[in-house]
Amino acid sequence: MYSLKQGIYTHKDVISILESDRVIDFRYELLNKNEIKLKDLENVRGNIRFDSTQEIMGTATFTIKEIGNIDLKTVDLRIRPIFRLMTPTGWVEYPLGTFIMSSPERVKQGSGIVQQVDCYDYNTILKEDKITNRLFIAAGENYVRQIRNILNAAGIKKVNIETSLLAIRENLEFEIGTSKLDIINALLTAINYEPLHFDNRGYAVSKRYIEPLNRLTEHSYRTDDHSIIKNGAKQIIDIYNVPNIFVRYTDDPDGEEFYSQFINDSAGSTISTINRGRNVVDIESVDDIADQDTLNDLVRRLAIEKSQTYDAVILPTAIMPHHAYRDCIFVNEGSLGVGNKYIEYAWEMELGVGGTMTHELKRVVKL
Repeated sequence: MYSLKQGIYTHKDVISILESDRVIDFRYELLNKNEIKLKDLENVRGNIRFDSTQEIMGTATFTIKEIGNIDLKTVDLRIRPIFRLMTPTGWVEYPLGTFIMSSPERVKQGSGIVQQVDCYDYNTILKEDKITNRLFIAAGENYVRQIRNILNAAGIKKVNIETSLLAIRENLEFEIGTSKLDIINALLTAINYEPLHFDNRGYAVSKRYIEPLNRLTEHSYRTDDHSIIKNGAKQIIDIYNVPNIFVRYTDDPDGEEFYSQFINDSAGSTISTINRGRNVVDIESVDDIADQDTLNDLVRRLAIEKSQTYDAVILPTAIMPHHAYRDCIFVNEGSLGVGNKYIEYAWEMELGVGGTMTHELKRVVKL
């Protein structure tokens, strides 16, 4: 989660204001391709979604009143929505991401014209930018250094990727036409890092994976006197086809081969081989991995993430501006009888006073 600390207000102070009788507003900055502000847009309505299971995680749709002297059809304009919160000393502001605007659709509305625009985070740049020659990366090169080089070559200069000492084990080669996003995420997977995503300030972000059980709770939503939970919370229990055996291996006859298997045979797990009485196997090869320990960690990560799917909660709340990539959240929803730690896989905001934020969460499980 992002820190809400600003000026004289601590993160806890701001949370307290957000959970009280708050006053909020939104502002929308129109930026050029270099993120230089052109102006504030007026009469904007919008919706933002962040889905960590997608390649392009951040998407948005905006309906914008037509502007006289700025053509929204200009290539590669950006829009930055900003959440505003009134405090005892004035407004504080928090960016909600930076989005590339696609070609708008002009619609007659009343006596005027509005432009309806679909928008995407900066992963769309890397998805559309494909290599035009085979990319060769020599053994011994540092994974993170190579990722940063690819980002810089694609024009992404704001980068915040955790450093790593891991080096590429054997020569790698990527085919003509492979997107730079696919290359980057392949390299990140090889060192068991999160897939590439962009934060609320437009930085490319990734860091090494940490098991949910080892993570501290970053925020809680409770049905108490300070609750901002709205009606409509849902819990979905679905154990059908959830695997309990996970296998990953390298298939390289010319190099060193690795194999790793994780079996969920825990008596305390509903979906384990013991409690189910049958095996549900998830098995695939991997193209590249840094070493055996990393493959073991990756397989355990897959087991945890796929086992989480059997207990999911959809939670509607008031808008909170500090949610990021897969935050760790405690949910205590009395009417559902839910009181557990969850990982947030996706969230969506209606940008407006009184708007709803919908959280899609999966329970932290012990394997």
